[in-house]
Amino acid sequence: MKRYLFWLVLMLASSPIFAAVELIEDRLSLSGFASVSATKTDNSVPLYALYQFEDDWCYDCDTTVGLQLDLSLTDSIWSSVQVAKRPQDTFSDPSLEWAYVGWRPSDNLEVRGGRLRVPMFVASEYFYVGNGYPWARPPLEVYGAMLGVNSVNGIDFLYSYNINDEMQLSVQPFYGRHNHEDVDLGVMDFEIETDVQTGLSIKLNGPNYVVNASYLFADYTLNDVQAELNAYSVGGRYEFDTWELWAEFEKDENQHTGYIASALNLDRWHPYVMYAHTWKWRQSQSVMFGVRYDMMHNLSINAEYLWSEAFDGNQGQFVMPPQSVGESTYANLLTLMLSYNF
Repeated sequence: MKRYLFWLVLMLASSPIFAAVELIEDRLSLSGFASVSATKTDNSVPLYALYQFEDDWCYDCDTTVGLQLDLSLTDSIWSSVQVAKRPQDTFSDPSLEWAYVGWRPSDNLEVRGGRLRVPMFVASEYFYVGNGYPWARPPLEVYGAMLGVNSVNGIDFLYSYNINDEMQLSVQPFYGRHNHEDVDLGVMDFEIETDVQTGLSIKLNGPNYVVNASYLFADYTLNDVQAELNAYSVGGRYEFDTWELWAEFEKDENQHTGYIASALNLDRWHPYVMYAHTWKWRQSQSVMFGVRYDMMHNLSINAEYLWSEAFDGNQGQFVMPPQSVGESTYANLLTLMLSYNF
C-alpha cells in the first residue's frame, strides 16, 4: 500500500486547492511537505542504518510527511509546531521535530524556548523538505552522523548583525536538557538519554552563499553507558552563474566525515554529482550522480544513482560488515523520488 503514496502526493500537488493554508489571516497558517520514493540496492545487507535500503524494491524507505503550524500572537511573539513522519518513523509514531514559543525583543535578536532543531549543518532547518536541496536526500554520511538526534529541549538565542547591505552574520547559542530518542539501526536498537545538549552555530549569509560553523556538546547515556560528545562541523553553499556548490565536514570522538557536491541549474533540470568520505568508526566512500526535474515550483522528481563502498573490513554505511555474511563490500543504490511542499 505504501507505494500508492507516490501517486497520492502527485494528485494532491496538482490540486489547485492544496496550497499553503492561512487559517486565520496574518495569524495562523498551516504548511507541510512530503517525499516518497522507490529504492533498491544490489546488496542483501541493508545500506544506511536509519533508512535500511535493501536489495528488494522499497517504497517506504524514504517516506517523509510533515505538517507545520505557525501562530503569530503579537508582532514580536510567535509559536511554531512541526510534526514529521521521518524515514525511520512509523505513521503511528511520528516525531515532534519542534514546538516552541519565540520572542523578538529587537530587530537583531530572537529568543526561542521549547523543542528546537539543533542548528548543526547548512540544511539542518529544512533537512526533511526534499525541495530544499538538489539531491533526493542530503548526504547521509554527514546528516546521519548524529544518529537521527536532531532536536534539543531548551532555549536558543539568535543574534543577527548586518555587516553591509549584502552580508549578514548570525550567532546562535543553544542549551537544552533531558532529551530521549529511540534509534533503530537494523541489527540493534539504541536508547539515547541526553542530560545536557549545548552548543553554538555561526552563519555568514551573502547574496549567493552561506557559510556555517557549529559546535555541539552532549552529555548522554547510550544503552546505560555514559558518554560525552564534542562535535564540530563546518560547511557552506555557493552559487555562481548556473552552478551550485556544497561542501560540509563533521568531526567528533567517533568519526570524521564530509562531502563535496555540485549541481547545474538549467531551468527545470538540475543534474548533480557528489563525493562523500567517512573515517574512524565507519570507514567508507560514496559517489553519487543524479538529476532533479522541477515539475512545478513546489513539486520535483529525482532520479539518482549512488555507489557506496566499505573499507578494510569495516561496516561502512551498511548496518553490519557485509563481508561477515559473504556479501560484497560495496553496493549500488537506485532512487526515484517525488518531493512536494506547500
